[in-house]
Amino acid sequence: MRLQVCTLLLLACLGCAAASLSPAGSKLIPITSVPPPECENVGTVVGQGGGTFGGAYISNDHLMEYAMNDARNKAAERGATHIQMSTPQLGGGSGTTTTATVMAFAFKCPQGAVASKPAAEK
Repeated sequence: MRLQVCTLLLLACLGCAAASLSPAGSKLIPITSVPPPECENVGTVVGQGGGTFGGAYISNDHLMEYAMNDARNKAAERGATHIQMSTPQLGGGSGTTTTATVMAFAFKCPQGAVASKPAAEK
């Protein structure tokens, strides 16, 4: 019985942890529009946060953060330098939000091909 309780507590704690960004994922530059033609589209990635175990005990903000971090990490694994993400979608069952999903396009751009800040901020 004690082992089962410890296992359940461990699963709950693991479910509450948000995916952290990998070093490469943290270097990706988010973009809001399609980059110039010299950027190579390296594919679509889907980031996911939450799940059946523990997802109902995580705030929606953390679920979305987890999904976006997951997408950034996956894009970085493909060699991307830039990422264009959709708005995270929340889901679940029985009226409880347990998951977040975000779709993103990953791009590999030569240095300087895409401005890192909007023109108004320069």
